[in-house]
Amino acid sequence: MLHKHTAGAEARGCSLGGRRLVCRRPVFGGRCLTVCAKASASDSAEVRVNRVVPIPDGPVQQAQQAAQAIETAWRDGVRLQRVELLLPLIGATDLDDWPGGIRQQFKAAQPMVENILRTVKQIKGLQGPLAANIWDQGDAVGAWTGKNLACVLFPTASTLDRLTKLCNGPDAPPLVLIVNPQWETRGNLVSDFGFGQKKADAERFIDSFQPTYCLKQLRVYGDSIRTLKAHPNRWQIHVVSRGGSSDCIATRDEQPSYQDIESLLRDRPESMMNKSIFDRIKIEFAFNQDSLKQQP
Repeated sequence: MLHKHTAGAEARGCSLGGRRLVCRRPVFGGRCLTVCAKASASDSAEVRVNRVVPIPDGPVQQAQQAAQAIETAWRDGVRLQRVELLLPLIGATDLDDWPGGIRQQFKAAQPMVENILRTVKQIKGLQGPLAANIWDQGDAVGAWTGKNLACVLFPTASTLDRLTKLCNGPDAPPLVLIVNPQWETRGNLVSDFGFGQKKADAERFIDSFQPTYCLKQLRVYGDSIRTLKAHPNRWQIHVVSRGGSSDCIATRDEQPSYQDIESLLRDRPESMMNKSIFDRIKIEFAFNQDSLKQQP
């Protein structure tokens, strides 16, 4: 179910319960004003699950949002959770897509994951020391495991058996997180898990991990898009301006597809896909120039 929200001339954002929410949040830097609703005891269940969460302005705030979503889901009884973080660029730009590969991404993700775990392990029932280990050096699969909490960063198909034992063994912790999994289950004739019953069993297991915090970015016809899921709220679709402010244009119950986002943008006169080819080339050139100016 897709929930569209129209934007007025003076304020843009998702309208909830008769209130207009303005999300003017810089994306990983910059200075912008953000106004968003806070929870209250009188909020209805509908408002609580459809509150607009602002796009985080950097890794620290993203880690805070993720930890809060994880805790909320944990209190709601979600034992197996999937987290997908938008990693800060280290020695890269938006154009060269992690030239150092997965190990470079690990260097960016590790501080964020450890920041999240420091917060989560303070929750009653999840306390205790965590042991850090590398499950796969080549694929940079890291794990933090303890009696009450475990987290696996960049799990792959080759480490799935170990993850299964961690979750289902006699000493399985009450909460298990997987962060930025690296497997592919769709789009290939043969998935990372093979085919037949083996594939079905593997996909059934990984589907048991509920997405509780996911922040992704993509470009659609030149528009910069962020999709955000923060439990218990719906998936949100934000358009991010070149200046860094974000506009929540819709929420939906399931993760939005590329085609869903295309359809939303097609209904927005200011979207890039509705501009002339010359305007699109000009704006895309400016985006490329800005990316090249980013500090590695």
